[in-house]
Amino acid sequence: MLEAKCISCHGAEKDKGKLRMHTKEALVKGGRGAGDAIIVKGEVEESELIYRITLPKDDEESMPPMEDESHYNPVTDKELSVLKSWIKLGASFDLLINDLDQAGKKAAEYVIKNLPEKKLSATALLIPKLPEVPVANPKILKDLQDSGILVMPIAQNTNALYVNASYKGKEFNDESVKMLEALAPQIVWLNIARTGVTDASSETLSKFTLLERLHAEKTDLTDVATQNISKLSNLKYLNLYGTSISDASIADFRKLRKLEKIFLWQTKVSPSGAESLRKNFVDQKAYDDLIKIKTLLISKTEKIAKSFDSEIEVMEKIKSNLSKNTDDKLPINDRCPISNKPIDDSKFSNFEGRMVGLCCNNCKTKFEKDPSSYRSKIANFVPSKAFGEQNEALKEMVDKKDKALEEVGAELRTLTTKINSMSPEINLGWTVAQSK
Repeated sequence: MLEAKCISCHGAEKDKGKLRMHTKEALVKGGRGAGDAIIVKGEVEESELIYRITLPKDDEESMPPMEDESHYNPVTDKELSVLKSWIKLGASFDLLINDLDQAGKKAAEYVIKNLPEKKLSATALLIPKLPEVPVANPKILKDLQDSGILVMPIAQNTNALYVNASYKGKEFNDESVKMLEALAPQIVWLNIARTGVTDASSETLSKFTLLERLHAEKTDLTDVATQNISKLSNLKYLNLYGTSISDASIADFRKLRKLEKIFLWQTKVSPSGAESLRKNFVDQKAYDDLIKIKTLLISKTEKIAKSFDSEIEVMEKIKSNLSKNTDDKLPINDRCPISNKPIDDSKFSNFEGRMVGLCCNNCKTKFEKDPSSYRSKIANFVPSKAFGEQNEALKEMVDKKDKALEEVGAELRTLTTKINSMSPEINLGWTVAQSK
């Protein structure tokens, strides 16, 4: 149980809270804060281990921590019963199942038949597996660095390299690419953006078989180059923004089965070409079915908006009429909300069902252009009862519309995320949206 649920954070390689649990000596020693109170022999309630395990899952000190529901791997009631029984009887590592009390023994027999499985945390799953590659020739690395090319490991504890030649601009050309060929077994990320490389470099690029990311934006690469780029079977990220790539390269991109993201902004690739590329990565029937559902949801959204808008429009007209009419015989204010001067009883304007006095025609004109902006300057202003009721009814109707649209919108967002996850992210820029 400890191996499945605790060791990933409290083991030989990691000691969260300065606590290790991969050996019995480390376990009883405890960690920061609790110390050897991690397990108090014979005292279940005094043992920090039991305290942490039994905290609510949303408590910051709860163990194991709850990062998200799908990766949460808590101690079960049966497992907890075994631990409590073990501690109660002295927490001896030589204790046998038959030595446990009746509840602990019964729970242990169940756990043995249903051994807990280890779950990687969501954070651990996000950590990419680093490729194992041989060490690069130090002289080649130095020569490249001396020439102004950035060469560095993609992460700690790996020989895999990130090479960035974009700083050299057009000075870095087809001949320069050949200099990198000796590092083909190590290069995983490569940036040749805005350099002077052409299609002639593509044959050399095809030899970088470990390549996962390729920045080649704003270069002179054309559809000729993609024939060789398509040989990079590990490619996940490809940026060809601002190149002469066209729909003729779609067939080559289809061969990049691990592709996750491709940038084709300001190229000659059309929306239909991008869509044909997208479809190549999906189960066509499943994709078409989801697109049909999305079309129906979009139609449903439009119908909801239309049905509410007609009613809201009527209510707004009623509200407007109620604002312009009043039962007041005299202005409700003494001072002009524009100038703060005494009002002229003959100068007034009806607003939200009330008669608002003003001092002159000039102020009257200003007020009627945007009466809401002067609302706070009318002392103790309260709209008419009829206007207030209509305004509240209108707000309720708008809220109902928003709620109805949000319910469908939530479905639509979930569906869109599902559709997007079926294929690479294809970016054609702001002018041609590729979201589905």
